Amino acid sequence: MRHPNQTYYLLGHRAARAERLENCQDGFAYVQQLQKHGKQLDGVEFDVQMTADGKFVVVHDETLNRLARQQSWIADKTWVELDAIVQSDYRRFSQRFELGFLKHHVLLLDDLPPYLQHFRHIELEIKTHAKTQPASLVKNLLRLLSQEIWQALPITLTSFDTDILYQIHNQQQFLNFHFPTGLLLEPKTLEPKTTLASQIAFLPTPDAVGKNLILQTFNRACVLGCRQVGIYYPLITPALLEIAKIYGLTVSAWTVNEVDVAKRLIEMGVDCVITDYPTQFLTQLYDFNV
Repeated sequence: MRHPNQTYYLLGHRAARAERLENCQDGFAYVQQLQKHGKQLDGVEFDVQMTADGKFVVVHDETLNRLARQQSWIADKTWVELDAIVQSDYRRFSQRFELGFLKHHVLLLDDLPPYLQHFRHIELEIKTHAKTQPASLVKNLLRLLSQEIWQALPITLTSFDTDILYQIHNQQQFLNFHFPTGLLLEPKTLEPKTTLASQIAFLPTPDAVGKNLILQTFNRACVLGCRQVGIYYPLITPALLEIAKIYGLTVSAWTVNEVDVAKRLIEMGVDCVITDYPTQFLTQLYDFNV
């Protein structure tokens, strides 16, 4: 449940990407305790990938290059190999000179539930790549999430990959539990090197062609069983939000790092704002309700 009069959720992106090293245990502990003016963060967004031995780690990039300065793919490493790796974000450290961006181990998804308690909304993004086998990945992930500790959490499973969402929709039909899902959307031009055929090219223009693209995409989301769409925030317009409402889809805006932009999006009617700066947003945004 949201706070009284609150019309949106506020989530920390990769826990608190601009305040602690992304997707690390320290970052999740930080946002869980984060409180400003009596307000607490509504939840978090984070990424998971499957290892070579079928474990799941909380990592965004498909390789270790950016944070560990290794060329290896996450999918080619076992959990034992990844557990020995130390990650640092020297670019963010050099900007802020904070030790919170340095020397953190890769986080195993199994170890995350204690840091997700008391949140109202959690978005677990499933990352994929050219080597991913969707059916196998989803089977392993749902086996992990079948544990009672996970089912007690308000998790929405999200992905850019429609093959993953299809597998979740198909496999959950035969289970006695169900996690809601969300389709993530961005222009393919943002990350062309990592775009898969199973991702939707979403760059609606302000005309009939653009409206038709929104209608087709949101209809596809519903066919996949999704209740939510997560959209790169510059693409969000009042017209898009009206169409989402017709389809019964909530809209999550990512990644919003300016408070004034967040206010405009909330006034438009977005349901969720994801930010790298949860401390600043808690201070400046929670007094803003529409």
